[in-house]
Order: sequence, then C-alpha cells, then structure tokens
Amino acid sequence: MTNLAYLVKRNKTTLLKTASYYVIHVVVAAIVAYAVTRSLVAAITLSLLEPTTQAVAYFLHDKTWANIRLQRMRTLVKTASYYAVHLVVAAAVAYTVTGDLITALTLSLLEPTVQMFFFYFHEKLWDIKIQKQAREIAIVCSSVTGCLIPGDCKSHCSTSPAS
Repeated sequence: MTNLAYLVKRNKTTLLKTASYYVIHVVVAAIVAYAVTRSLVAAITLSLLEPTTQAVAYFLHDKTWANIRLQRMRTLVKTASYYAVHLVVAAAVAYTVTGDLITALTLSLLEPTVQMFFFYFHEKLWDIKIQKQAREIAIVCSSVTGCLIPGDCKSHCSTSPAS
C-alpha cells in the first residue's frame, strides 16, 4: 500500500488531469458512438471501454510530455501527438466492440477528431491552473517571513523561481 500511496502522491496532478479528461471523454464518446452506430448498447459499451483504455494512454502521454521542454506551441504539438495515440487506440477498441472494420474506422476518425478540440481546451485550462499554482508557490517561498507552507517549501522553493 505504501507504493500505491507514493505513486498517487507523486502523480497527483497527472491523475487529476486524467480523471477530469476521462469524464469529458466518456460523454463525447457516447454521443459520437450513438450517432455512428444508432445502438444504445454499442454507445454505452464504447463510451466506457474506449475512454477507460484511453485514460491509461492519456496518463502515459501526459507523463512523457512532463519531461519535454517544448515552449513554443506546446499545447498544439501535444494535442497533435495525443490525437495520433487516440486514433490507434480508438480504432482497436471500436473494432473489438463492433467487429466491423468500416464502423471501427469511422469511429476511430470521428471520435478522436471531436475529442481533439475538447483535449486542447482541457490542456489550456490545466495550463492556467498550474501556472497559477507556480506563481502562488513562488510568492509564498520568496516572502520575507519565510515559507508559509510547512513541508511544501523544501520541495518547491528550491526549484521555483521567485517571480
């Protein structure tokens, strides 16, 4: 249990981002799947299975991007790379559920394309939140009276610029 607690603590932001995107993904996937298949059962199955599989891919993708120091057009490039991952996973899941190659290809092109727009705005909102947190930590850590967040400054102040 200690390893799981450590994993959760170490990846808290990525796990929260993954969970928030998962909710968006389920709703959009259900709508798109129903529009393509006209089957409530297929829509529900796809809207639970495909986003769940994508959540793992999203987590790994986001952890990879945490180590990439691209500044210019970061969100746009990150969105494009996730779109490619999303296409592959969506096609595999759609084919597994429907058994129909045309339906799987239709879903794998349509659903990730719609999701791409939601992903972009989701990333932008999270970027704003993370930048705000970084500014707050920098202000607290650079205060004259010292660190106001016991236990937090040691991990944040030495790496956060005071600006």
